[in-house]
Amino acid sequence: MCHTPIHALSDEHREIARENYRILLQRLADKGQSVVADLVGITESKMSRIKDTTEGKGDLELFAILAAVMGIKLKDKDDVYCDRRTAEAMATMLRTSVNSPEFINIIFK
Repeated sequence: MCHTPIHALSDEHREIARENYRILLQRLADKGQSVVADLVGITESKMSRIKDTTEGKGDLELFAILAAVMGIKLKDKDDVYCDRRTAEAMATMLRTSVNSPEFINIIFK
């Protein structure tokens, strides 16, 4: 084993690492392993070793774990993101304005 596998991580990091790894594998499958390898200038066999899905061996899994441990959640480039403070502010604003039809009309115009 080259690194701690995802299942052995703390609860705090496990789900984020799983989701990071899922996204990486899915995007690699979407683009194609040989295409990605060519675009980054490596051989397809090296890409295969990076992707190695044998528990605790692949660098792709390690990357997903590193990101999770550093507090990074990978997302698709087209996903819309807002930070927690913005979401909480919007929730407060909506809660206090829910009885105002004018406000709702302006927001959802």
